Amino acid sequence: MRINDQAGLSTVSFGKISQRTFCLVSCVTALLLGACSSGDPDAEGTAGGGEGAGGAGGATSVASGSGPSNSSSATTTSSSAGPAVGSGGGGSSGTGVTHPKDHCVDGFDPHPSDATIKDGPAEFAKNGQVDLTVQPEVIAWMQENEWQAAHFEWHSIRRCGPGGLGGMSRVDICNSSVPVPSDQECKTTGDGFQFLAMHRHMIQSLKQLWPNHSEQFEGFDKFPTSAEELPQQWRADFRPWSATTIANAKIADEIDKPENLSRFPDEGAFGMWLQCFTGQAIPGASVTASGLHGELHFKWVRSNNTDHGLGNQFTNIDNYMFWKLHGWIDKVWEKYRVAKGLSPDDQKLKDAVAAQCYEMDAIARVINPELNPDPVDPLPTESGVFHTSVRPIFESMVNKCSGCHAAPSTGPQAGLSLGGEISSTDIVAGLVNKPARGGGQFKLVVPGDPEQSWLYRKVAGTAASAGCRPSATASCNTGVMPQSADNKPTLTSAELATLRQWIQDGAPAPTKN
Repeated sequence: MRINDQAGLSTVSFGKISQRTFCLVSCVTALLLGACSSGDPDAEGTAGGGEGAGGAGGATSVASGSGPSNSSSATTTSSSAGPAVGSGGGGSSGTGVTHPKDHCVDGFDPHPSDATIKDGPAEFAKNGQVDLTVQPEVIAWMQENEWQAAHFEWHSIRRCGPGGLGGMSRVDICNSSVPVPSDQECKTTGDGFQFLAMHRHMIQSLKQLWPNHSEQFEGFDKFPTSAEELPQQWRADFRPWSATTIANAKIADEIDKPENLSRFPDEGAFGMWLQCFTGQAIPGASVTASGLHGELHFKWVRSNNTDHGLGNQFTNIDNYMFWKLHGWIDKVWEKYRVAKGLSPDDQKLKDAVAAQCYEMDAIARVINPELNPDPVDPLPTESGVFHTSVRPIFESMVNKCSGCHAAPSTGPQAGLSLGGEISSTDIVAGLVNKPARGGGQFKLVVPGDPEQSWLYRKVAGTAASAGCRPSATASCNTGVMPQSADNKPTLTSAELATLRQWIQDGAPAPTKN
């Protein structure tokens, strides 16, 4: 679809993703937030986080820099090029070309303005105060794709409980088609992990769109304790931190030291410690929350220039310092992960970041239904036992296998696709004689031998007795799939018999009609 910008000077061409993928997002998000969250890499899945506070100003302004404004009462000028062409839910970065890929998994192509955009922050002046934003082309892209609003609503949906701030939502997000996460803001370590994963999704996306100007989204190398570590425009206003804040910042910057690492049982606890208000209890941790996230937000507020300010929760992602502080949080998180022996290529991490991307996309479409995806080329017409009898078992709402293993809309867990926007031929190709990531020496499907097929063992509930041997590349996760409260198979005896017979008959691939 094409949408005119506010000035009527240019058009925005949104990339396309399939209508089928869009329809799956709402129900699949619920599964990612609930049923897919476990210690089993065959079923890993996570979601969101929380932040932001403050209000917006409304006075007139005179702009001496290049940052655009959402306020009708403010005027700005830009020394850069005009509004950039943005991208929507698909893999397109604004060229109008439909890419047959999923940006939540494969990333974005570089934005056309990457060749012309200015380096560093842009100045936004109002009421005699200068604030810093990312460059106007970046803000234009975020506006076109509802990122500012989606970021706010993403936090609001984690404030839907009693006494929460979900009522501040501008679209009644707590009662929308997007499922409310069970991990509410600062209530669980799950929320702490989701907070980290969500902001990594945003940082990674912007660096993909503007790879030659990724410094705009790069965090502080260490917690800033002096004016010299800040952009020039903020140095005169620097005030020292409290001794408690400095001590907490030292823990974060030196998180790889054993005495600091031992304070946090997992990434979620560390995320809560960084995100939540000072003194809040953290399950399983020996310390209470540091409040560092909030302190960094409120440190860089211009009281008379709030259009893009860090205290304006509706537009704070426009602010250059937003990315400096969240980039720093992302860096100390990665330092924690390295100290714990975790890899940036870990599939659990990739799935968690992708889950945040899908949720933010779904929220953006609630905010602006015109962002609804257009259909792309349909899947091929297929026939054969797998397509007509086996695949429907995986995609049924009772078994919900494709809730965690659908391609590409959910970022299929453990790299295993059992449904979604994918042909049956490709599903079978990803199963037959392919290693089982959580099944030691086993293959997912061994034609002619159901007992040596890890997929069958898992759904039949017999994986625990299969003699799995873990290796450097494959663990042994023997719980039944789909997960159940009593660890008994969810598939019926008839469904298990159908799957077993297909494997016994050689696991034949479907035919395309």
